[in-house]
Amino acid sequence: MRPASHSPDQPPLRGGPPGLESNLVWTALVHEPGTGVAIVSHDGVTLWANPTAVRIFHGPDHTPETIIGRPWTEFFPAEWIAERLALLRRIQETQQPALLRTIWRGFQHVSWIHPIPGDERDGGDAEPLPDRFLVITRRVEGDVFEIAGKGTTADVRESDVANLGALDVLTSRELEVLSLIGQGMSIKEIASILGRSVKTIENHRTSIGEKLKVDDRVHLAEIARRAGLTVLDAERRRVESGPGPRAVP
Repeated sequence: MRPASHSPDQPPLRGGPPGLESNLVWTALVHEPGTGVAIVSHDGVTLWANPTAVRIFHGPDHTPETIIGRPWTEFFPAEWIAERLALLRRIQETQQPALLRTIWRGFQHVSWIHPIPGDERDGGDAEPLPDRFLVITRRVEGDVFEIAGKGTTADVRESDVANLGALDVLTSRELEVLSLIGQGMSIKEIASILGRSVKTIENHRTSIGEKLKVDDRVHLAEIARRAGLTVLDAERRRVESGPGPRAVP
């Protein structure tokens, strides 16, 4: 597949899949506050993205103009890319959507990934449009499996890698403690669940507050919920938000 060419000096693409550029549903979706919308290729090129999608995945220093038409290798670590390309291949084979839960830049978000079948373009020598994927992303709190709903036919998955943002300073045990704080548990309850003494958990709680420069339990719980932290997240591979080989087991 040929990546879509796009110069940073050009205005961002305004259309979506053929037939949707002027569709009212498409227009409403791409302008809904808090919803990231992107169209990507099977080989890891962002073909189109709205500003919210760019902020979610790349941060405030990027705009659609700096992302569209450029390969993921310029922006993301190898582990992140490999996982998503494998998922895209599966979606392409099954033609079934998937729901992916990820912690990225310290926030939990879910991405609905839908296949866009390739089709023939009008015109004699026009190349057929290749298969692409529509990615709809929102930052959310709470249990992703509950958000997806019991009746969903989507393939619901959790990313094996995470970018914890400011939470990367915490140890795996501190992440476990913070996740349980986010669930409203007391120090005594956390000690019982993790099989540690109350004093040990109090020390972890103090260390978390010092590292995050937050001493208020309510604020810590908000941080944990924003990241959607669970105890299992403490064991995910940590990666940087930009390209590079670094991975922390």
